[in-house]
Amino acid sequence: MDIRLNKILDLIKKKDLISAKELCYQAKNLEDNSHFQNTFGYLLYESGEIDEAIKKWQTTIKIDPNYFYAFNNLGNAYAKKGEFNKAEDNFKKAIEIKPDYFDACYSLGDAQFKMSKFDDALLNLDKAINLRPGYEPALRSRLMLLRKMSRDKEALVTLNNLISINPTDAELLFSKGQLLSNLGRKNEAITSYKNTYLLDQNFPFILGYLVEAKLANCEWQNINQEFEEIKRKLSKQEKVCPPLIISNFCDSPDLQSLAAKIWNKKNERSEIIDFNIDERKETINVAYFSADFRDHPVSHLLTNIIEKHNRSKFKIYGFYFGSMHNEKDIYYNRIKKAFDKFYEINNLNDNHVIELCRELKIDIAIDLMVHTGGTEYRPDIFVKKCAPIQINFLGYPGTSGSNHYDYIIADKTIIPEKHKKFYSEKVIYLPNSYQPSELNRPVSEDKNFSKKDFNLPEDKFIFCCFNTQKKFIPEVFDTWANILSKCNQSVFWLMNVGKIAENNLKTEIEKRNINSNRLFFADKLPIKEHRARLRFADLFLDTFPYNAHTTCNDALWAGVPVLTIIGDSFPSRVAASILNTSNLNELIKNSLKEYEEMAVKIANDPEYLKELKNKISKFKRKNPLFNSELFAKNLEKSFDLVVDRYKNNLKPDHMIIE
Repeated sequence: MDIRLNKILDLIKKKDLISAKELCYQAKNLEDNSHFQNTFGYLLYESGEIDEAIKKWQTTIKIDPNYFYAFNNLGNAYAKKGEFNKAEDNFKKAIEIKPDYFDACYSLGDAQFKMSKFDDALLNLDKAINLRPGYEPALRSRLMLLRKMSRDKEALVTLNNLISINPTDAELLFSKGQLLSNLGRKNEAITSYKNTYLLDQNFPFILGYLVEAKLANCEWQNINQEFEEIKRKLSKQEKVCPPLIISNFCDSPDLQSLAAKIWNKKNERSEIIDFNIDERKETINVAYFSADFRDHPVSHLLTNIIEKHNRSKFKIYGFYFGSMHNEKDIYYNRIKKAFDKFYEINNLNDNHVIELCRELKIDIAIDLMVHTGGTEYRPDIFVKKCAPIQINFLGYPGTSGSNHYDYIIADKTIIPEKHKKFYSEKVIYLPNSYQPSELNRPVSEDKNFSKKDFNLPEDKFIFCCFNTQKKFIPEVFDTWANILSKCNQSVFWLMNVGKIAENNLKTEIEKRNINSNRLFFADKLPIKEHRARLRFADLFLDTFPYNAHTTCNDALWAGVPVLTIIGDSFPSRVAASILNTSNLNELIKNSLKEYEEMAVKIANDPEYLKELKNKISKFKRKNPLFNSELFAKNLEKSFDLVVDRYKNNLKPDHMIIE
């Protein structure tokens, strides 16, 4: 080897890169040496001169077409520039020359992950791990990839491998809690979150996730103290609880807004992106974004609205980034057909999605998720601004707490005038409920159900609550127990979300001197069959502060009265919004005491119950709640107004649709 090249390599070993680079510039006699050109490229790369480094590595390959290191280095350089297609090509060439080249296999998998080529990425990451077992960065990439692919069981195996290497890594233990929770293994999730908390009490949002897991299992030991601890830390602007979780137990719009702002700080947009809405277009182009275009409450509510949109004025696009559906899913197939164009973007990265939106000249982008959706959610699509007008609607009950969204769709019940200050968005007030719905929804007609099919007693008053148990809190459960104690001939019908939660609820009801045999648990059924069985309930007892949403809508549609408490925050006012629209104001109460008294009155007064059910039945066909055509028209009025403001260079402002 040339003495000068040896000197350069020696300087690199000593980390004197500046001197090494200076020596490279002086070594004119080495320009035909592939090792020299590769080394020079490395020094330029480390100095941030990426394009010059690329030239050196291209020269290296011209000198020696089998120089696999140079191909790998080129791949890294192109990946650094975000040119992943070129990066992929060069990594593949390096592997072609040297099939067992670990660095190239790992980097190829990482690049393909960023390109959303998930299957290819997994194949190459696995190859890299086989070449170098226990290599942490590759294992971590594999973990992130499997989570992105919603392959949680496989992800858990990889995660356990990582924990065996780093048993005191709080981030890994936290991730394990999330995976276990997704897999329904709530008890184990609680343990993992507790271990995370013991390792690092300041780990971001850990207390919130721990509380959520406990609520999901109806494990209420010390839960009220934890609620107060979260509120206290949140008021000090600490990263203590995700915004969706706090809705389960906190009715403060101020704290909910603060939680959203804290959660969203990492995604704030500082740059201003200019758009021009094409005046020549004959239509307003509207795009709906969600991971829930499938058998999911969002699609249950929205599908008919998409079908009813006026195609002479609007072109409607669906952007689906979920992975959970099957071809037999009636809602997936129906909503997919309802859109003018439907794009499955799970395998497109955020920049590609944004480019697609701009090619399609999307005017309005509607985010149906915001702070929901877990690992499937794609916030950067809205952070980087995919459309000139961006709207927060339906999926998340509250403010985004960010500058990404121009508007939020609500109604006067959901967001009273005095509460507008808690929202980062301007409010679009619809005339009825903000919640869409349809009258002619799919219901099972081929099964003639009876109470016996669900082990329900024939001669008892049946209270029900089909909300998720995460919305149950001890204070409301106390009230339910009081209601049961005052209505001896009654039972309580709940959703079955696991044996542990069921057993915990039975224990809790026994503590309140109510026999646990008065609790009945409904197994999960397809939505059509669930709607068919709803009619066996007499009265739906709502949760507080996180109300029933779609479940309230379904109950009223089935003819079951819903009793609720109205609070101050968005999630605690949803049922009231639905009941107001349905002309059932008498079922909206202001306190647990009033709520209890009304439940007892209805249970002990068959004539009053009959009157309520008749009222629901008679009003059903003219109820604005179930008039999807009317809802679509009101929504379109808002689209016209926001686009008109934009075209006239007016900033977003609150507006009332009449």
